[in-house]
Amino acid sequence: MAQDLAARPDNGHSYYNFFRALQPVIDETVPEASVLLTREALQERVLQLQQTFQSDMHRMADVSELLFGRETAAYGERCSAVFGRWEAEGGGPTLTAMVMQAIQHFDLDADAASVRAALIAAMLAEIPNDLQYHGNEHYRKVLFHTIRLIAAHNQESTADMLLGKDEIAMLLAAACIHDLGHEGGDNAREGVYTPGMMEQHAFDLARPYLQATELPAEAIGQIETLVFCTDITFFAGDNSPCVRMKKIYKHLFWDDRSEDVSIMMMGKLRRYEDHPKLVLMAMFLHEADVGTSAGLSYDRTATETVAFLAERGIMQAGPKTVLAFLRDQLGETMFTDAGKRLFGPVMAQVIEQAEQDILAGRESFY
Repeated sequence: MAQDLAARPDNGHSYYNFFRALQPVIDETVPEASVLLTREALQERVLQLQQTFQSDMHRMADVSELLFGRETAAYGERCSAVFGRWEAEGGGPTLTAMVMQAIQHFDLDADAASVRAALIAAMLAEIPNDLQYHGNEHYRKVLFHTIRLIAAHNQESTADMLLGKDEIAMLLAAACIHDLGHEGGDNAREGVYTPGMMEQHAFDLARPYLQATELPAEAIGQIETLVFCTDITFFAGDNSPCVRMKKIYKHLFWDDRSEDVSIMMMGKLRRYEDHPKLVLMAMFLHEADVGTSAGLSYDRTATETVAFLAERGIMQAGPKTVLAFLRDQLGETMFTDAGKRLFGPVMAQVIEQAEQDILAGRESFY
């Protein structure tokens, strides 16, 4: 892995082949209109990714046991320490190195269309985005958690719910692009909420590149649904695609018959019909999306909450905000078995600490 790269530092190493193989996609695909994503910006960023690829592979190899090992105890504490170290170093390893580590661990075929899609998605999501919360570091954290959830799930899964190689690659692609081209704010414009508006924008930016990898249309549509259901807009209630996805999950996996979920499987969510594994994949992506804010440490939760609100020009983050998020939005729990193992213990501690802070009179994290 990274040790092999150290012995052959030039970019003639086989691990660099995907850069060459995907260069026509980068050079010939016409991007959607975007301030951030232009052909020139992508070409420039890909050159930089090649230059740092070897060192990024080394950095990922250093955390391979945390990412892929069978031991999940203390994941929150250990992962929070890793993210803190990466921040001190100026940023985490690139998404391309993270995806390559996953390709190697899960023994994915680098020539498969689904894997090519994951790799091009990683390149797209490395286009610089310096938003305080929804920027490149968030994409890296979400991909890291997604890989960890996949590994933890497949280590314990029954055969019928084991994620296959194409499914793993599709989920990696969705994790990379789920907030692609994010411009801050939320899915309301002039007080009107549009479900999945920014998530759809992210997918639309990636769509022509996914198509250029020759990924089948059905798989591209499934990635669209995965990305769409990361919309967890606070005030949207049952209109939130994420909330609806959770109800579908509860119906399928918890045998919750309290609501008729058939009326929720409309539009992009219709792809969940008769496809429980796609619902599971969507839940993994959601849990990866919120995992850093909800289940690593109380200090990390405070830091993420401050950044999330500051991006919107709101300087009122405090323990009450945390409780509102964990209780009202997340229901004080993760849903998947893997998510509960990775994030659940710390999530309970974060809730307890927030309650103690409120009782002590603390109103702000500033």
